Amino acid sequence: MKIILKSIIGLVLVLSLASLTGNKDKLKIVAFGDSITARRATIDSVFAQRLPALLADQGVSCELIISGTGSSHSGRLSDNDFAKVKHGLERFETDVLNHKPDVVIIGFGANDAYIDGDDPTGKSRIPPEKFKENLVFMIETLQSNNVFVILRTPPPFAFSAERMYQDRRLQEYVKVVRSLAKKYKTGLSDDNRLFKEYREEGGGYEKLLPDGVHPNDEGHAIIAKSVASEIVKHIKKRNK
Repeated sequence: MKIILKSIIGLVLVLSLASLTGNKDKLKIVAFGDSITARRATIDSVFAQRLPALLADQGVSCELIISGTGSSHSGRLSDNDFAKVKHGLERFETDVLNHKPDVVIIGFGANDAYIDGDDPTGKSRIPPEKFKENLVFMIETLQSNNVFVILRTPPPFAFSAERMYQDRRLQEYVKVVRSLAKKYKTGLSDDNRLFKEYREEGGGYEKLLPDGVHPNDEGHAIIAKSVASEIVKHIKKRNK
């Protein structure tokens, strides 16, 4: 009975997938963001690399494109040039829109919120209101093209006590992501909440962030499971 039920669920997801993608064989997913999205030599599999297997278990086949850039904030180099890389808005067309995706996972915030220097009241690289404006542009552009958007809140910082003002500032950006997910009815992988809820004997979420910023493999597994759940939830909802 369980095997039959699983087969039925798989068929429903496949039919929903055909509806979502215009009968294409695979769901095209773009993971767009900063170094937490990008492949890392010190990580076996970042969250996006884990998605195909997780979705396959739910009967969903996908093509995955990773468009993550280390040190990238959500805006443009002219907004903040601390890191001489192409930033979110500068890469949005080439790294996202040109792929004609069905689903886009957007993950920014850590570099936007960061305060350069030792003043806890200093300016973030990208002000919260500009961060919000950048995300709104991305969301509205994608939704106007019938793309399903999943927003990710940035994981918390795990610094020493005297540097945790960075995490307090980061929470302002986390709130922006949550509010936009609610307003625009996007998917939401609340990585900040998931990490802060993580508990293991002898410690908390700090274990997931060895350098204080970037998740380890266990952290990426948590993110991947959350994102995959949002994708499957959306497909099921579309089928109702």
